[in-house]
Amino acid sequence: MRIGEAIERLRKWRKRFDVYLVGGAVRDLLLYGEGKRLEDYDLVLIGDRGTLKGIVELLTGEGGRLKKFSKFGTAELEYGGANLDVALARRERYAYPGALPEVSFTGRLEEDSLRRDFTVNALYHDGVRVIDFHGGLEDLRGRVLRPLAPFGDDPTRGLRGVRYRHKLHFSYHPSFYRAVEEASCYVRNVSPQRVINELRLIALLRKDAFLRALRDAVRFNLLRTVLKGGAEIPKRAYVGRRREERWVIPLYPYLRRDLPLTKEERRAIEVGERVGISDLVEAHLKMSRWSDLRILTYMTWWATEGEVKLLKAYLRVRAKVKVRMYPLEERMRTAKESLKRLGLEGEPPRECLEEPPTPQERQPYRLRCEGRIMEEYRRRLTSL
Repeated sequence: MRIGEAIERLRKWRKRFDVYLVGGAVRDLLLYGEGKRLEDYDLVLIGDRGTLKGIVELLTGEGGRLKKFSKFGTAELEYGGANLDVALARRERYAYPGALPEVSFTGRLEEDSLRRDFTVNALYHDGVRVIDFHGGLEDLRGRVLRPLAPFGDDPTRGLRGVRYRHKLHFSYHPSFYRAVEEASCYVRNVSPQRVINELRLIALLRKDAFLRALRDAVRFNLLRTVLKGGAEIPKRAYVGRRREERWVIPLYPYLRRDLPLTKEERRAIEVGERVGISDLVEAHLKMSRWSDLRILTYMTWWATEGEVKLLKAYLRVRAKVKVRMYPLEERMRTAKESLKRLGLEGEPPRECLEEPPTPQERQPYRLRCEGRIMEEYRRRLTSL
Protein backbone atom coordinates (compact mmCIF):
# COMPACT_ATOMS: atom_id res chain seq x y z
CA MET A 1 0.00 0.00 0.00
CA ARG A 2 1.15 3.55 -0.77
CA ILE A 3 0.64 6.53 1.54
CA GLY A 4 -1.83 8.22 -0.78
CA GLU A 5 -4.03 5.12 -0.77
CA ALA A 6 -3.88 4.92 3.04
CA ILE A 7 -5.08 8.54 3.27
CA GLU A 8 -7.96 7.84 0.87
CA ARG A 9 -9.06 4.94 3.06
CA LEU A 10 -8.62 7.07 6.17
CA ARG A 11 -11.19 9.55 4.83
CA LYS A 12 -13.67 6.70 4.50
CA TRP A 13 -12.94 5.32 7.98
CA ARG A 14 -13.42 8.78 9.52
CA LYS A 15 -17.06 8.76 8.44
CA ARG A 16 -17.61 6.25 11.27
CA PHE A 17 -14.65 6.70 13.63
CA ASP A 18 -12.57 9.54 15.07
CA VAL A 19 -9.33 8.06 13.75
CA TYR A 20 -6.03 9.58 12.57
CA LEU A 21 -2.92 8.49 10.73
CA VAL A 22 0.10 9.13 12.96
CA GLY A 23 3.86 8.80 13.12
CA GLY A 24 6.18 7.56 10.41
CA ALA A 25 3.56 7.46 7.64
CA VAL A 26 2.77 11.17 8.08
CA ARG A 27 6.47 12.01 8.32
CA ASP A 28 7.23 10.03 5.15
CA LEU A 29 4.30 11.60 3.33
CA LEU A 30 5.88 15.03 3.84
CA LEU A 31 9.38 13.80 3.03
CA TYR A 32 8.71 11.56 0.03
CA GLY A 33 5.15 12.17 -1.16
CA GLU A 34 2.00 10.08 -1.55
CA GLY A 35 3.74 7.51 -3.78
CA LYS A 36 5.93 6.23 -0.93
CA ARG A 37 5.18 2.57 -0.25
CA LEU A 38 4.21 1.62 3.30
CA GLU A 39 5.54 -1.47 5.02
CA ASP A 40 3.87 -0.54 8.29
CA TYR A 41 1.77 2.33 9.58
CA ASP A 42 -0.15 3.44 12.65
CA LEU A 43 -3.60 4.73 13.43
CA VAL A 44 -4.68 6.41 16.65
CA LEU A 45 -8.33 6.16 17.63
CA ILE A 46 -10.38 8.34 19.99
CA GLY A 47 -12.74 6.10 21.93
CA ASP A 48 -12.83 3.00 24.12
CA ARG A 49 -12.30 -0.73 23.67
CA GLY A 50 -15.70 -1.06 22.06
CA THR A 51 -14.69 1.56 19.50
CA LEU A 52 -11.47 -0.33 18.85
CA LYS A 53 -13.42 -3.54 18.32
CA GLY A 54 -15.67 -1.73 15.88
CA ILE A 55 -12.88 -0.43 13.66
CA VAL A 56 -11.15 -3.82 13.72
CA GLU A 57 -14.37 -5.41 12.47
CA LEU A 58 -14.50 -2.78 9.71
CA LEU A 59 -10.89 -3.43 8.67
CA THR A 60 -11.24 -7.22 8.70
CA GLY A 61 -14.43 -6.86 6.67
CA GLU A 62 -12.35 -5.02 4.06
CA GLY A 63 -9.89 -7.91 3.80
CA GLY A 64 -7.60 -7.18 6.75
CA ARG A 65 -6.29 -10.06 8.84
CA LEU A 66 -6.25 -9.61 12.61
CA LYS A 67 -2.92 -10.70 14.12
CA LYS A 68 -3.29 -9.48 17.68
CA PHE A 69 -5.96 -7.77 19.81
CA SER A 70 -4.73 -6.53 23.18
CA LYS A 71 -6.69 -5.69 26.30
CA PHE A 72 -4.40 -2.65 26.56
CA GLY A 73 -6.21 -0.93 23.72
CA THR A 74 -4.17 -1.92 20.68
CA ALA A 75 -4.73 -4.14 17.66
CA GLU A 76 -2.30 -5.35 15.02
CA LEU A 77 -3.46 -6.30 11.55
CA GLU A 78 -2.17 -7.15 8.14
CA TYR A 79 -4.01 -4.79 5.83
CA GLY A 80 -3.36 -3.81 2.23
CA GLY A 81 -0.05 -5.68 2.14
CA ALA A 82 1.35 -3.80 5.15
CA ASN A 83 1.36 -4.09 8.93
CA LEU A 84 -1.23 -1.83 10.53
CA ASP A 85 -1.25 -0.97 14.24
CA VAL A 86 -4.35 0.65 15.70
CA ALA A 87 -4.16 2.13 19.21
CA LEU A 88 -6.57 4.05 21.40
CA ALA A 89 -5.34 7.55 22.24
CA ARG A 90 -3.60 7.26 25.58
CA ARG A 91 -1.49 8.68 28.36
CA GLU A 92 1.52 6.78 29.65
CA ARG A 93 2.99 6.85 33.15
CA TYR A 94 6.23 5.15 34.16
CA ALA A 95 6.66 3.86 37.72
CA TYR A 96 10.43 4.24 37.38
CA PRO A 97 12.89 4.95 34.52
CA GLY A 98 12.91 2.10 32.02
CA ALA A 99 9.74 0.46 33.35
CA LEU A 100 6.96 -0.64 31.04
CA PRO A 101 4.28 2.09 30.94
CA GLU A 102 1.01 2.18 32.82
CA VAL A 103 -1.64 3.17 30.29
CA SER A 104 -4.85 5.17 30.58
CA PHE A 105 -7.01 6.34 27.70
CA THR A 106 -7.75 9.93 26.73
CA GLY A 107 -10.14 11.70 24.43
CA ARG A 108 -7.61 14.42 23.61
CA LEU A 109 -5.23 13.97 20.69
CA GLU A 110 -2.75 16.46 22.14
CA GLU A 111 -2.36 14.32 25.26
CA ASP A 112 -1.63 11.30 23.07
CA SER A 113 1.06 13.29 21.26
CA LEU A 114 3.04 13.81 24.47
CA ARG A 115 4.05 10.14 24.56
CA ARG A 116 5.63 10.27 21.07
CA ASP A 117 9.42 9.94 20.93
CA PHE A 118 10.28 12.79 18.51
CA THR A 119 8.46 15.84 17.20
CA VAL A 120 8.68 14.57 13.60
CA ASN A 121 6.88 11.40 14.71
CA ALA A 122 4.17 13.31 16.58
CA LEU A 123 2.38 14.48 13.43
CA TYR A 124 -1.22 13.40 12.80
CA HIS A 125 -3.28 13.38 9.60
CA ASP A 126 -7.07 13.50 9.50
CA GLY A 127 -7.37 12.73 5.79
CA VAL A 128 -7.30 16.42 4.84
CA ARG A 129 -4.55 18.14 6.81
CA VAL A 130 -1.58 17.55 9.07
CA ILE A 131 -2.03 18.28 12.78
CA ASP A 132 1.13 19.43 14.57
CA PHE A 133 1.23 20.21 18.30
CA HIS A 134 4.99 20.50 18.88
CA GLY A 135 6.76 22.11 15.92
CA GLY A 136 7.34 18.85 14.11
CA LEU A 137 6.74 20.44 10.71
CA GLU A 138 9.50 22.97 11.30
CA ASP A 139 11.87 20.24 12.51
CA LEU A 140 11.00 18.20 9.44
CA ARG A 141 11.87 21.10 7.14
CA GLY A 142 15.18 21.50 9.00
CA ARG A 143 15.74 17.71 8.99
CA VAL A 144 16.33 17.82 12.73
CA LEU A 145 15.60 15.05 15.22
CA ARG A 146 14.25 16.71 18.39
CA PRO A 147 13.14 14.58 21.37
CA LEU A 148 9.65 15.00 22.73
CA ALA A 149 8.93 12.39 25.43
CA PRO A 150 11.68 11.97 28.09
CA PHE A 151 14.33 9.36 27.30
CA GLY A 152 14.57 8.49 30.98
CA ASP A 153 11.06 7.04 30.89
CA ASP A 154 11.99 4.75 28.01
CA PRO A 155 15.76 4.60 27.29
CA THR A 156 15.16 2.65 24.06
CA ARG A 157 14.09 6.00 22.59
CA GLY A 158 17.79 6.75 22.35
CA LEU A 159 18.27 3.70 20.12
CA ARG A 160 15.30 4.69 18.01
CA GLY A 161 16.88 8.12 17.70
CA VAL A 162 20.15 6.84 16.24
CA ARG A 163 18.14 4.66 13.83
CA TYR A 164 15.99 7.55 12.61
CA ARG A 165 18.98 9.87 12.35
CA HIS A 166 20.82 7.56 9.96
CA LYS A 167 17.74 6.21 8.16
CA LEU A 168 16.42 9.68 7.37
CA HIS A 169 19.79 11.50 7.10
CA PHE A 170 18.72 13.97 9.79
CA SER A 171 20.91 15.71 12.33
CA TYR A 172 20.54 15.54 16.11
CA HIS A 173 18.93 18.54 17.78
CA PRO A 174 21.11 19.89 20.65
CA SER A 175 18.49 18.62 23.11
CA PHE A 176 19.06 15.08 21.81
CA TYR A 177 22.49 14.93 23.46
CA ARG A 178 21.03 15.84 26.86
CA ALA A 179 18.25 13.29 26.39
CA VAL A 180 20.60 10.49 25.34
CA GLU A 181 22.74 11.04 28.46
CA GLU A 182 19.60 10.35 30.49
CA ALA A 183 18.93 7.24 28.39
CA SER A 184 22.45 5.91 29.02
CA CYS A 185 21.96 6.34 32.78
CA TYR A 186 18.79 4.26 32.88
CA VAL A 187 19.27 1.75 30.08
CA ARG A 188 20.33 -0.82 32.71
CA ASN A 189 16.67 -0.90 33.78
CA VAL A 190 15.68 -2.12 30.32
CA SER A 191 15.73 -5.83 29.54
CA PRO A 192 18.32 -7.08 27.03
CA GLN A 193 15.41 -8.36 24.92
CA ARG A 194 14.06 -4.84 24.37
CA VAL A 195 17.52 -3.54 23.43
CA ILE A 196 18.05 -6.45 21.03
CA ASN A 197 14.67 -5.75 19.41
CA GLU A 198 15.88 -2.22 18.64
CA LEU A 199 19.19 -3.56 17.29
CA ARG A 200 17.29 -5.85 14.92
CA LEU A 201 15.51 -2.82 13.50
CA ILE A 202 18.80 -0.94 13.12
CA ALA A 203 20.17 -3.97 11.24
CA LEU A 204 17.57 -3.43 8.49
CA LEU A 205 19.20 -0.14 7.44
CA ARG A 206 21.53 0.06 4.45
CA LYS A 207 25.06 -1.08 5.30
CA ASP A 208 26.69 2.33 5.84
CA ALA A 209 23.72 3.70 7.78
CA PHE A 210 23.57 0.50 9.84
CA LEU A 211 27.22 0.70 10.87
CA ARG A 212 27.07 4.44 11.60
CA ALA A 213 23.98 3.91 13.76
CA LEU A 214 25.75 1.13 15.69
CA ARG A 215 28.76 3.39 16.25
CA ASP A 216 26.46 6.06 17.68
CA ALA A 217 24.74 3.50 19.91
CA VAL A 218 28.14 2.43 21.28
CA ARG A 219 29.35 6.05 21.58
CA PHE A 220 26.24 7.05 23.51
CA ASN A 221 26.61 4.00 25.82
CA LEU A 222 23.16 2.65 24.97
CA LEU A 223 24.17 -1.02 24.69
CA ARG A 224 25.55 -1.72 28.14
CA THR A 225 22.94 -4.41 28.84
CA VAL A 226 24.06 -6.52 25.88
CA LEU A 227 27.78 -5.68 25.52
CA LYS A 228 30.93 -6.04 27.56
CA GLY A 229 33.08 -2.94 27.98
CA GLY A 230 35.41 -1.57 25.34
CA ALA A 231 33.21 -2.29 22.32
CA GLU A 232 34.33 -0.79 19.03
CA ILE A 233 32.67 -1.23 15.63
CA PRO A 234 35.28 -2.42 13.08
CA LYS A 235 36.09 -0.20 10.11
CA ARG A 236 36.00 -3.28 7.88
CA ALA A 237 32.75 -5.15 8.35
CA TYR A 238 31.02 -7.66 6.08
CA VAL A 239 27.35 -7.80 6.92
CA GLY A 240 25.65 -9.00 3.72
CA ARG A 241 22.12 -8.16 2.69
CA ARG A 242 19.65 -6.48 5.00
CA ARG A 243 18.33 -8.86 7.62
CA GLU A 244 17.56 -8.33 11.27
CA GLU A 245 20.01 -10.93 12.61
CA ARG A 246 23.10 -9.26 11.16
CA TRP A 247 23.46 -6.86 14.10
CA VAL A 248 25.54 -9.53 15.88
CA ILE A 249 28.33 -9.47 13.27
CA PRO A 250 30.00 -6.10 14.10
CA LEU A 251 29.46 -6.69 17.85
CA TYR A 252 30.54 -10.35 17.96
CA PRO A 253 33.59 -10.13 20.32
CA TYR A 254 31.77 -7.94 22.85
CA LEU A 255 28.44 -9.72 23.29
CA ARG A 256 27.53 -10.74 26.81
CA ARG A 257 26.82 -14.39 27.50
CA ASP A 258 23.28 -15.75 27.91
CA LEU A 259 21.58 -13.14 25.75
CA PRO A 260 18.12 -14.06 24.42
CA LEU A 261 19.35 -14.64 20.86
CA THR A 262 17.56 -16.44 18.07
CA LYS A 263 18.96 -19.69 16.70
CA GLU A 264 20.23 -17.84 13.61
CA GLU A 265 21.97 -15.19 15.73
CA ARG A 266 23.66 -17.85 17.86
CA ARG A 267 24.83 -19.75 14.79
CA ALA A 268 26.27 -16.52 13.38
CA ILE A 269 28.68 -16.08 16.28
CA GLU A 270 29.85 -19.70 16.60
CA VAL A 271 33.16 -18.88 14.92
CA GLY A 272 35.75 -19.75 17.54
CA GLU A 273 39.06 -19.26 15.75
CA ARG A 274 40.70 -18.76 12.38
CA VAL A 275 39.95 -21.67 10.03
CA GLY A 276 42.40 -21.04 7.21
CA ILE A 277 41.33 -21.60 3.59
CA SER A 278 43.29 -21.52 0.32
CA ASP A 279 40.57 -22.12 -2.29
CA LEU A 280 36.83 -22.74 -2.59
CA VAL A 281 37.26 -26.49 -2.25
CA GLU A 282 38.75 -26.01 1.21
CA ALA A 283 36.13 -23.37 2.03
CA HIS A 284 33.33 -25.77 1.14
CA LEU A 285 34.87 -28.66 3.08
CA LYS A 286 35.14 -26.52 6.22
CA MET A 287 32.13 -24.21 5.90
CA SER A 288 29.40 -26.10 4.04
CA ARG A 289 27.33 -26.27 7.23
CA TRP A 290 28.02 -22.67 8.23
CA SER A 291 25.24 -20.10 7.84
CA ASP A 292 25.91 -17.07 5.65
CA LEU A 293 25.92 -14.87 8.77
CA ARG A 294 28.51 -17.06 10.45
CA ILE A 295 30.77 -16.78 7.39
CA LEU A 296 30.29 -13.00 7.38
CA THR A 297 31.27 -12.89 11.06
CA TYR A 298 34.41 -14.88 10.22
CA MET A 299 35.19 -12.52 7.33
CA THR A 300 34.83 -9.49 9.60
CA TRP A 301 36.92 -10.68 12.55
CA TRP A 302 39.23 -13.53 11.47
CA ALA A 303 39.78 -13.75 7.71
CA THR A 304 42.90 -12.57 5.90
CA GLU A 305 42.52 -10.32 2.87
CA GLY A 306 42.96 -13.32 0.58
CA GLU A 307 40.34 -15.33 2.45
CA VAL A 308 37.89 -12.45 2.22
CA LYS A 309 38.13 -12.49 -1.59
CA LEU A 310 37.58 -16.25 -1.65
CA LEU A 311 34.65 -16.14 0.73
CA LYS A 312 32.92 -13.35 -1.18
CA ALA A 313 32.96 -15.64 -4.20
CA TYR A 314 31.89 -18.61 -2.09
CA LEU A 315 28.83 -16.80 -0.73
CA ARG A 316 27.82 -15.79 -4.25
CA VAL A 317 27.86 -19.29 -5.71
CA ARG A 318 27.42 -21.98 -3.09
CA ALA A 319 23.61 -22.02 -3.23
CA LYS A 320 23.82 -22.73 -6.99
CA VAL A 321 25.95 -25.86 -6.68
CA LYS A 322 24.18 -29.03 -5.53
CA VAL A 323 25.43 -32.51 -6.47
CA ARG A 324 23.78 -35.86 -5.67
CA MET A 325 26.34 -38.65 -5.41
CA TYR A 326 24.32 -41.74 -6.38
CA PRO A 327 23.80 -43.22 -8.82
CA LEU A 328 26.69 -42.04 -10.99
CA GLU A 329 24.32 -40.87 -13.73
CA GLU A 330 22.53 -38.66 -11.22
CA ARG A 331 25.88 -37.30 -10.01
CA MET A 332 26.89 -36.31 -13.55
CA ARG A 333 23.47 -34.82 -14.27
CA THR A 334 23.39 -32.65 -11.14
CA ALA A 335 27.02 -31.63 -11.60
CA LYS A 336 26.29 -30.44 -15.14
CA GLU A 337 23.20 -28.59 -13.93
CA SER A 338 25.35 -26.85 -11.31
CA LEU A 339 27.86 -25.82 -13.99
CA LYS A 340 25.02 -24.48 -16.12
CA ARG A 341 23.62 -22.42 -13.25
CA LEU A 342 27.05 -20.79 -12.98
CA GLY A 343 27.12 -20.08 -16.71
CA LEU A 344 29.80 -22.72 -17.40
CA GLU A 345 29.91 -25.34 -20.12
CA GLY A 346 31.80 -28.61 -20.47
CA GLU A 347 32.21 -31.74 -18.43
CA PRO A 348 32.24 -31.84 -14.62
CA PRO A 349 35.66 -31.78 -12.90
CA ARG A 350 37.43 -35.13 -12.49
CA GLU A 351 36.85 -34.97 -8.72
CA CYS A 352 33.19 -35.62 -9.46
CA LEU A 353 34.08 -38.99 -11.04
CA GLU A 354 36.01 -40.29 -8.04
CA GLU A 355 34.34 -42.97 -5.93
CA PRO A 356 34.70 -42.82 -2.14
CA PRO A 357 36.43 -45.95 -0.81
CA THR A 358 34.09 -46.18 2.20
CA PRO A 359 30.55 -44.99 2.95
CA GLN A 360 31.96 -42.72 5.68
CA GLU A 361 33.85 -40.72 3.04
CA ARG A 362 30.89 -40.00 0.76
CA GLN A 363 30.25 -36.58 2.28
CA PRO A 364 33.79 -35.16 1.81
CA TYR A 365 33.90 -36.56 -1.74
CA ARG A 366 30.63 -34.79 -2.54
CA LEU A 367 31.91 -31.57 -1.02
CA ARG A 368 35.14 -31.78 -3.04
CA CYS A 369 33.12 -32.25 -6.23
CA GLU A 370 30.93 -29.22 -5.43
CA GLY A 371 33.90 -27.17 -4.27
CA ARG A 372 35.84 -27.91 -7.46
CA ILE A 373 32.89 -26.70 -9.55
CA MET A 374 32.87 -23.46 -7.53
CA GLU A 375 36.64 -23.09 -7.83
CA GLU A 376 36.44 -23.57 -11.60
CA TYR A 377 33.90 -20.77 -11.75
CA ARG A 378 36.12 -18.46 -9.67
CA ARG A 379 39.22 -19.21 -11.79
CA ARG A 380 37.43 -18.53 -15.05
CA LEU A 381 36.02 -15.34 -13.63
CA THR A 382 39.41 -14.04 -12.49
CA SER A 383 41.04 -14.96 -15.82
CA LEU A 384 38.69 -12.72 -17.82
